[in-house]
Amino acid sequence: MNTIIEKYVSVWNSNAISDLEEVFSETSTYWDATQAGKALEVLTSSIATTYAAFPDIVFEMVALVAARENQYFLEWQMTGTHTGAFLGHPPTGKKINLRGLDAIQVESDKIITIRSFYDSSLFSQQLGLS
Repeated sequence: MNTIIEKYVSVWNSNAISDLEEVFSETSTYWDATQAGKALEVLTSSIATTYAAFPDIVFEMVALVAARENQYFLEWQMTGTHTGAFLGHPPTGKKINLRGLDAIQVESDKIITIRSFYDSSLFSQQLGLS
């Protein structure tokens, strides 16, 4: 199942939104501190918004741990430069460096649930918006 998680990371790194259907089913869910819902809808929007603001974004897999047969923990780091509008804020030219942890459940070669944990206030702090 590591392959499907690696594909998910690859989608973020390549801005290949159309590949999300290979990773998630129609009923897959996504949750983080700022958004929740069907994974395909939430992540299509999130990846597009992120790439528009941070076109050099890199989503790095720091560690991947199998907790159970179908449950994984992905530690990740995201870096990029704010060169486009983001959530109503004009570009600052500043860099972001965020770390997070995703609890991922896999079933039938698809991710069925992601619960993503990270400090969402770091976006504002690192961009000098707070």
